[in-house]
Order: sequence, then C-alpha cells, then structure tokens
Amino acid sequence: MSDEPAVAIDAMGGDFCPLEPVRGAAEYARETGRRVLLVGHPDAIRKTLSHCHTEGADLEIVPAAEVIGVHESIASIRTKRDSSIHVGCRLVRDGLASALVSAGHTGALMAISKVVYGLLDGVDRPALPAPMPRRGGGYTILIDAGANVDCRPEHFRQFAVMGHHYARRVFGVENPRIALLSIGEEDSKGNDISRQVSHILRETHVNFIGNLEGNHLFHDRADVLLCDGFVGNVVLKVSEGIAEAILEDLREEMVKGPLRRLGALALRPVFRVLKKKMDYAEYGGVPLLGLKKISVVAHGRSSAKAIQSALRVADTATRVGIVEQIAREIEVLHEAEQRLGG
Repeated sequence: MSDEPAVAIDAMGGDFCPLEPVRGAAEYARETGRRVLLVGHPDAIRKTLSHCHTEGADLEIVPAAEVIGVHESIASIRTKRDSSIHVGCRLVRDGLASALVSAGHTGALMAISKVVYGLLDGVDRPALPAPMPRRGGGYTILIDAGANVDCRPEHFRQFAVMGHHYARRVFGVENPRIALLSIGEEDSKGNDISRQVSHILRETHVNFIGNLEGNHLFHDRADVLLCDGFVGNVVLKVSEGIAEAILEDLREEMVKGPLRRLGALALRPVFRVLKKKMDYAEYGGVPLLGLKKISVVAHGRSSAKAIQSALRVADTATRVGIVEQIAREIEVLHEAEQRLGG
C-alpha cells in the first residue's frame, strides 16, 4: 500500500450516489494502491461495497450522518455540520486527507471549502477551471466555469494567475496564452468591465494575448480563456449539450439502412476517438483554485469512470503543488500592485 496521504471522496454526492462514487473509489484504490476515505452513511457505503471488486483496495469508511441535496438552500449548508461535504473538508483541513472529491452540491462544496480551508492571501474568490477539448488536440482552460457570477476586474487578474499555473503545472504548457472571452477581439469591444480587464491584464506578467470570441474556444488560439462564472457555466453546459446531441444524431442516422450501418462499422474507431474527446468522464473533475487546500468538483452525473478521473485530478493537483504555486504568484502580484499604488 502507498505511504502517500489518503484522498477523500464524498460517497453521498452526485446523481448516482453512493454506487458510482464508491465503485469509482474502489477501482482507483485498486489500480493505484492509494488509500481512499469514503465519507458518508456507513450502512449505505458497506452495502455498495459488497457489490464492488475491493480486493487489494485500501478503503476506509468515515461516517457522516447528513447529506446536502443538490436543490437545498444555503441555510442547509450552514446547519448540516455533519454532512459528507463538511466531514470531508475537515479531513483535508486536519491533514488526514490530501484532497476531497465531490460530485454533490457545487455551491455547498465551494462555500464549505472556503470556510473550512480559507482562501489564499490575495485571493478574493475561488475559481473553477474547466478543460475544453479543442481541434488538433489539447485543451483550452475556461476559467471561471461557474464559481462566481458577478466579478470585478481584479478578480479576472487573479483568475489569470490561477489559470496560468493550472495550465502550466497540470497540462504541461510552458508559457500559457491567456485570453479574455469577449464579443470582439479589439480591446474596445465588450462592456465596461471587459475593457478594464484588458487594460489590467496587459500590465500583469502573464502571457496575455488579448480578447477572443466564443467561436475560437475550440481552436488552438489560447490555453486559458477568462470569463465570469455566469458566462463560463453557460458556455460549459451548452458545449456539453451540443456534444451529446451531435453524438446521438450520428448514432441514430448511422443505423438508417444497411449501407449506413456498414459505413458506421467502418467508422467505429473514428466515433470512439470523438466520444472519448467529448466525454467529460475523461477529465472527471476540476479543483477549486485559490483555496489553501484542494477540493475537486466532479460532474453531478459522474459515473465510476468519471470519479476515478476526478481522483486522479486531485492526486495531480496535490503532487505538482498547485496551491503553493498559486500562493507564491499571487503574493508577488499583490506586492507589485502595492508598489504601483494598488
């Protein structure tokens, strides 16, 4: 078994809990030798484990009496102190786990992580970086993808720094190209905030290349694309919906007649590559950036495969020291702002 710290999984989070989170955690533990803490209702977790292949898996159940449902209000987040998300975050805070993965209530995970871990000095709000597959291979990191609805210009500067280090440390891009999502490529286009952001980012020591329009998202024009969480989440969900619709339409059309079925058989390897490229389960989840510890947001419809991928994301973010890298860069940025008079 590994000597590395355990990783925690919210076994009660997601549309298919506890089955898919527990199955994914068991497979991840078997494949990697890592210890995984299953946080949630013990009886439900044990029942699920009885149907999983757990031989060689280092698993431990950590009881949590409550669950925050996806439609619950902020009041539930405050009162359910023994929820699986609360308990999981405390495990990370206390050093008993290196990271928490949850496919549950995203707002709850963000709010609880922010309170339990705290924000890095110089960061006002955590942000979600979503990798969007692009033509020719690789990903464009969309940030923020849903954590913050209303953003001020200085938040975009922080997003740029966080996105820079995420693209560099996790995706191996040496000098990430940072762009701002706007309605035109000229600095004069967009609203007042976007014009201010363009000016601010040109004074920041990231590789800011200017504005990009939405039709360039899936082309190799930028490595990090900045937007507020409202726009980012709409872009993310629309992209997922389009990908699913295209694949479903292709599947339906290819079985209409014997010649099409024969063509579909020949093109099966191509469809397999396209499906893998468009499948969110391949990357599993994204870490909330800007926090002092790591919480990974997984898709609400996560399968066991997606949970495994999210656990790998948590491991990678821990291993490359993404928190420490962002903390150092934000500190340098903050000092520079103070020298320039804020």
